[in-house]
Amino acid sequence: MKIIIAGAGEVGFHLAKLLSYESQEITLIDTDKDSLAYADNHLDIRVIKGDATSIAILKESRVESSDLVIAVTASETTNITVCVLAKQLGSKRTIARISNTEFIHHKDEVGFTKFGIDELISPEALAASEIELSLKQSSFNDSYEFENGALMMIGLTLRSSASFVGKTVKQAAKIFPELHFVPIAIQRFGTQFTIIPRGDTEFKRGDHIVFVTSKGGEDELCRLTGNQIGLLKM
Repeated sequence: MKIIIAGAGEVGFHLAKLLSYESQEITLIDTDKDSLAYADNHLDIRVIKGDATSIAILKESRVESSDLVIAVTASETTNITVCVLAKQLGSKRTIARISNTEFIHHKDEVGFTKFGIDELISPEALAASEIELSLKQSSFNDSYEFENGALMMIGLTLRSSASFVGKTVKQAAKIFPELHFVPIAIQRFGTQFTIIPRGDTEFKRGDHIVFVTSKGGEDELCRLTGNQIGLLKM
C-alpha cells in the first residue's frame, strides 16, 4: 500500500514508523528539514521537503497513485486542505487530523466526503468517547482499525503497577523499543483535561490513554499495563 503522510511531527513520525514496519510504501512530507532528516536516517521511507498544500509537492509525492493520504500537521486548516487537494489529484482515500470537534459532530450534515475528506480524526474526541465507554463497561469487544488492521486504536487506563507510570513518552519508547505504539491523547485522572502528549509528557497513574499501534501491539501493551484493553473500530 502506498501511503503519504503530511506532517513530520511526533504523530506523523510515529505513524510513518508504525506503517513502515508493516512493509507499507511511505512518503513523509514536511517543511522542517531537521525533522525530515531524522525520519530519513531512522526509517525506511521516502521524505520530501516542502509544503504539503502545494500541488507541485503532492505531484512529486505521486499522490495520483496513492492508496491513502494522512494529514497530521499542527494546522487543522492545512490538514483539511491537503486532503481536499489529494483527493482531487487522485488519492483513493484521505484522513485529516482536526482539533475542532464540531466538524466530527456535524460531518454528515456538512458532507466532508463531498470535499474529498474520507475520515476526520480528533485525539480529543477519541479520548472523550473512550472514557465515556469505560464508565459503562469493563472491556470492549469492538476494534478500531485503519486500513484493514494496518493500525489499531486502543484505549486503556494505567494502574499504579504499570511499567509506563512515572516515565515520559520518550523514556518509554527507549525502554520498550520493541513496542510499536504512539499515544495520541491522555485524559488525566481527576481532571477534565485532555492532553495531547509530546515527548516530555509523563505517564501518571490513573491516566486514560488512547494509543495507536501496529497490529499485534495491543497484546504487548496489555502485558505491560495489566489491563483489559478497549479496542475501537475505525
